Amino acid sequence: MQTFTETLEIVTLGNHVRIELADGTAYEGPASPIDYMPDDRFRLEIEPRHEGIRRCEVSSECVDGEWETPEVRHYSLGDDDWVVAGEADGIEITR
Repeated sequence: MQTFTETLEIVTLGNHVRIELADGTAYEGPASPIDYMPDDRFRLEIEPRHEGIRRCEVSSECVDGEWETPEVRHYSLGDDDWVVAGEADGIEITR
């Protein structure tokens, strides 16, 4: 089974991505900006199909050869800044 970060290596713009949080909440939509640097950091933004939420991103950094737990944030209409939604638990990609 691939790890979360290994799965990110195959994501391309427009792929449908579903990110599930540790608490069971899920965000899904087409992949938008993708920033992936192996053994350094990643950031994947999706355009979720949730009312009011404009953007959602999952990101992590590699520290001392180990990936930190991916964190999910979202930005909604009326927000002044990104809001932390929680830790990512899984990712599913449909091409």
